Amino acid sequence: MSHESFPISPERFAFAIKDLPISSLHLKAAELRNSIAHLDYSNEQLKPFAEGTTSVLGSTEGVPDQDCIDAIKENEMVIARMQERIELLRAEVENRGGSWTEFLSAEEAAGNEAASTENAAEGTNGDTHSRYHEEHQAWRDGTFQTGTISNGEVMLNGNSQANGTGGRVSDEELRRQIEARIRDLAGDEGDEGMHL
Repeated sequence: MSHESFPISPERFAFAIKDLPISSLHLKAAELRNSIAHLDYSNEQLKPFAEGTTSVLGSTEGVPDQDCIDAIKENEMVIARMQERIELLRAEVENRGGSWTEFLSAEEAAGNEAASTENAAEGTNGDTHSRYHEEHQAWRDGTFQTGTISNGEVMLNGNSQANGTGGRVSDEELRRQIEARIRDLAGDEGDEGMHL
C-alpha cells in the first residue's frame, strides 16, 4: 500500500453512500466485485512464486519470493476491505427498504439457490411446491433488469416480488409518481396547452 494515501474508513464510506441513488449503489457493488475478481486472479498468478514452486527471474527455484508473499497479503487485505464495503452497500439498500437479491453476484445467487433448493428438497415448511413456480434465475441474478431513463438518469425498477407488493405500488407512491410525471410534462410543454 502506498504510504502517501490511506483507504477511506468504513464510516466515511457508509456516510458517502447515504445520498446515492439505488442505481449507483448497484454499480458500486458491481465495481467492487470486479475489483475483487481481479485481485483474486492476481493472487492466483502470484501464488506459485510465493510458494517457491516457480522461480522468479534471477532467483533460484524452490525459494519463496517475499515480494509475492507481501503482494498476496496486501491483496487479501484489500479484498477484505472491499467485501466490508459490499456489506455496507447491502445494509444501505436494506435500510431503504430495498431487496439485496438484485445486487447478488452470480456466485452468491447460485449459493442461495443451492441452499433454497436443498431446503425445498428436504420439504421444510412444506415449500417443495414453490421451487417449481419461482421466476427464472436471470431475473434474480441481475441479468435481466427493467427500468427507465428519464432526463439522462437511469432508474432501475426493484424486484417486485422481493418487496412483497407483487408489482403494485402504494397509493402514496403512485401519487408521487403521477405528480412527478405531471411536473415533467408541465416543464416540457410550458403554456402551449394539452397535446393529444
